[in-house]
Amino acid sequence: MNPLATVSVISGLLGVVCLAPVLGSVVALIAGYTARKQIDAHRERGRERADRGIVLGWVGLVVVVIAVAVAGVIVLTRP
Repeated sequence: MNPLATVSVISGLLGVVCLAPVLGSVVALIAGYTARKQIDAHRERGRERADRGIVLGWVGLVVVVIAVAVAGVIVLTRP
């Protein structure tokens, strides 16, 4: 099992639950894509875990972007 795949999932979860939204998501993406390359190169296990981390990383970033957009709309539409 590739350790970066595990790091990717844990970071992605942290990004989604907003304990460290941007940092967790970025770490999840970097670790996930790096784990995929290592898994393919060395025929390791953990591809599904790396993929889950990547998905969680993107979901976390999308949640942050939506939250910032909603906050901006609320601030700009206040009388």
